[in-house]
Amino acid sequence: MSFEQMVAYFGAPALCGLKSANLMSVKPCQFSSDKIQELNDNLSSLGKKIVSVSRSSSNVLVFIYDESLLYQAVCGRNQMIYLMHKKYPVGRGLNALIQELLLRMSCQVSFPHEVGLFLGYPLEDVISFERDGGHSSKFSGLWQVYGDVDEARKKMMQYRQCSLTCSKCFDMGMGFYYISKNYKIICNGGNFI
Repeated sequence: MSFEQMVAYFGAPALCGLKSANLMSVKPCQFSSDKIQELNDNLSSLGKKIVSVSRSSSNVLVFIYDESLLYQAVCGRNQMIYLMHKKYPVGRGLNALIQELLLRMSCQVSFPHEVGLFLGYPLEDVISFERDGGHSSKFSGLWQVYGDVDEARKKMMQYRQCSLTCSKCFDMGMGFYYISKNYKIICNGGNFI
């Protein structure tokens, strides 16, 4: 699978405006900073960004996000209180929060629990996972669900369908800008045209 194919699949929900962010791990031999720059140049006018952070010599993390949705995911009152307790620079804006997260992901042995908030998971699920270490969740899928299982399943299915659709579109020769801008038209209400 090429780097672009990985982005088309694993980054699709954020690229298509369904999710605040996606995170993927790639081997250094698969990683391409030139491709990230090219994608950022193509997608920045749509408010989509892609950044990388070296986690170890064995992998590079690629954080793909929708600026508007990420702001909504982390800048609500309760989310800001949570991040403030985690010693994030909450008064300095979204970019400062993102930079702090990337720094923590590059330096810490384990993932910082708050990454779930940035990925758009419900605050209740993020806090409960941190407290219980993944035990006693009601459902396990893309994340551990402690709250509304029906809503979480619905979103997970939406994200999976988006990934499949975007991969298919990319393989058919559609570019990331076109897919990102026209996802709702392409899907025609969830059914791939």
